[in-house]
Amino acid sequence: MIIEKLSRYHNREEFDCGNEFLNEFIKKYAYQNQNRYLVGITYVIHIDNKVIGYITLSAGSIKKTLMNKKKPYDDIPVLRIGRLAVDNNYKNKGIGKKLLKFAFNKALELKDIFGCVGIVVDAKKEAIPFYKHFGFIEMNVIEKHLTIPMFLSIKSLTNE
Repeated sequence: MIIEKLSRYHNREEFDCGNEFLNEFIKKYAYQNQNRYLVGITYVIHIDNKVIGYITLSAGSIKKTLMNKKKPYDDIPVLRIGRLAVDNNYKNKGIGKKLLKFAFNKALELKDIFGCVGIVVDAKKEAIPFYKHFGFIEMNVIEKHLTIPMFLSIKSLTNE
């Protein structure tokens, strides 16, 4: 299994994670979002070019008031996970964990390149236990949305 940046040669047509929104994204929008609109990069894990999982990453920021910590700026740089999905045929085989650890490594790289205090994901309700298992915590939010913003500090990845 290989993780690499999505290309037009990856077979996405048979991907089915059970969520039509996530299926449609990888099939129709992920490639153009990264190459035409430059709004995020989708990394895929595949076997013989058949996509079995993916994660979309982008640069982002959060307000320091959401962190409840003293920071020198109002907007704090983070790595944002836009989407993470695993094909139904490969669930419970460590694919999601492998993609998430890939994101952890990218966050550590960004920390050394231009600064990154952590990772943020807008988790669907059913995904919250998955992210909590890896140390993500729910952020303080005023408005309720369909997703819950969760945060993982870069310090938890570096043991500093």
